[in-house]
Amino acid sequence: MQISVTFRQLEPSEALKNYVTERLKKLKRYLDGPLEAHVVLALEKFRSLADVTINSNGRIIKGREENTDMYAAIDLVMDKIDMQLRKLRGRMREVKADRGRTTPPVSLPEEEGTPLPPLRRRRLEAPPLSLSDALEILQNQNEDLFLFTDVERGSLQILYRRPDGTLVLVEPQVD
Repeated sequence: MQISVTFRQLEPSEALKNYVTERLKKLKRYLDGPLEAHVVLALEKFRSLADVTINSNGRIIKGREENTDMYAAIDLVMDKIDMQLRKLRGRMREVKADRGRTTPPVSLPEEEGTPLPPLRRRRLEAPPLSLSDALEILQNQNEDLFLFTDVERGSLQILYRRPDGTLVLVEPQVD
């Protein structure tokens, strides 16, 4: 974690710098990868301002607080940053949980009075495989459809089993 502390209208203090560093190290548990934090401690008339900006893999988290005491301002801004990081982590967990679920049925607009059946969406991975490997996987599965990326051509291909047992390879052509 790379931390820079800037003092404005305030004598640089090693105690304040160490306090900020310790508080920021506690926030590292919420973030992965390289972190960069910039803290500005300022004094304006009778107010102490603490401004924190954290950059973690392109995500920028900011907080600003003021108080009559500099340590209290630091505590308030760190609590604010902590709350933002908790919400971010919660949202990331929800996104990961949603990836495994299928989406609910979607109904498409009706055309010329003919009702369309409800549509379910399902996300499939398209692993890079050769045709022979894809055939082997489809025959070992209980599924009737297999989606893969052909390693020889680099294109998306669909392999499916018909009700009579024959296999069909679909090679989409993009114009």
